[in-house]
Amino acid sequence: MDDKVKALLERVRGTANYAADAAADGARAAGKKAGQMVDVAKLNVQLFDLNGEYNDLLRQLGQVMYDTHRGQASDPEQVTTLLNQADEKNAKIAELKGRISDLRQAQTCPDCGAPCGRGDKFCRACGRQL
Repeated sequence: MDDKVKALLERVRGTANYAADAAADGARAAGKKAGQMVDVAKLNVQLFDLNGEYNDLLRQLGQVMYDTHRGQASDPEQVTTLLNQADEKNAKIAELKGRISDLRQAQTCPDCGAPCGRGDKFCRACGRQL
């Protein structure tokens, strides 16, 4: 076989190997991103449940406050228990939001709560400096 043909075939082989490596890297990145999306979805379900429980606690606290307003005696231990439970739920909610943000490799605007890119200097929604 001619040397020029051999050289051409070697270049074609090298290009094919490079394309195969790039495709494999792309597939790995897509798989990782899909895994992250599944993790985020699971965390969002947990967050939804926690928000429901938190809102229920706040409703119960509101009922106790309203009953007190109407002159009904309230149990201070019940109020303390509800407040402690609300604090625990609120801490878990903040933790889940942080984990979701980490998985999305984003940060949340402290002003409006909008998701922003990790390297953003300003909020995309409200313009506040991050």
